[in-house]
Amino acid sequence: MAQATGGSDGTGGRIHLEAGHRVVAETVRARIFYDGDPEKREAVDVKADDFDGTSFYVMVPPEQKHLMRVSFFAPCFADIKEAVGDGYFTELFSLFACCSVDAPQPGFSLTILVNLDALPTGDAEKEDLVHKLSTLKRDVVGAPLWVSFKALVAGGRPPRSYYVIPYRPSETMYIVPSDDLVVVVYSIAFEDHVERAIAHAFLQEIVISRRQSRDLMTAPTVNFSQEPPHELKSISGLTVRPPPSDKFVGYISLAISKRIVESGKLEKAVTLTEGYRSFLMYHVQATKSQLHTRIRRRATSWLQVLNRAMPEKLNVEKKTIKGRTFNRAAGAAVAANRLGGVS
Repeated sequence: MAQATGGSDGTGGRIHLEAGHRVVAETVRARIFYDGDPEKREAVDVKADDFDGTSFYVMVPPEQKHLMRVSFFAPCFADIKEAVGDGYFTELFSLFACCSVDAPQPGFSLTILVNLDALPTGDAEKEDLVHKLSTLKRDVVGAPLWVSFKALVAGGRPPRSYYVIPYRPSETMYIVPSDDLVVVVYSIAFEDHVERAIAHAFLQEIVISRRQSRDLMTAPTVNFSQEPPHELKSISGLTVRPPPSDKFVGYISLAISKRIVESGKLEKAVTLTEGYRSFLMYHVQATKSQLHTRIRRRATSWLQVLNRAMPEKLNVEKKTIKGRTFNRAAGAAVAANRLGGVS
């Protein structure tokens, strides 16, 4: 779901997407905060889709109502797992004793098993668990971001010199960490030519606003180009495969410095960076909807003008108050003849 933000930090008037999936959050919250008879728990079977071809599946089987499985599918999961290792997913829910990584359910990449009989006692801890489960997409697809940003905060270097995540069929996310900076590059593509034009204008406007607005001076440096940025060209052994030319929009790069992720801002930085492509998609679709609405409104206005400009039909029989009928066109002709005779 989307939520509007506003304030003196330059975010006024724009819309940001929630970090988690609302349907998943509401589904797991109802089970985690259930305080009735454990024998009367309801079975659950809920599937929900998300951006970038990902999907969720929440299940509580009727024969095991004390166990809830939250599964997640990502097309690029194999590349993510190869990049960050199995240990990352084990540590993901290490703070919750009721959670463990289970064998993935058929058709899904990752399954988290939650023991509803061993949940935390405090409401704050339960809400943290709900948030963690609903943000699986951010934490899985953004796994290299977590690894790179944590290393940036700690002043170290991540295990790899770069990460390549093909998060969409024709698009890729590149992450290039260094000692004091993490550069994230997205290759952007849209199939529809109208969406490509809107996205191109939108990305150019972001770059211009970042350079000219004083309110955005503390934001990450943004660059948009048709060629791969220098950070990618300088990596030996890396082959940059651009999207098909008929879908290609360009490369957008974000330079994340240490001050952006430190002082408790790490989670927000990961959320906004991982969701950047979804943020772009949302605003492109919103712009198309707004354009179509304005076009329909303008067409309706023109039709009303045309309808008012149509001449009234004269050859119509009408009745007087006494019930007599007369032909308006014939009456008009008689009146014209009389005027002609007078003259």
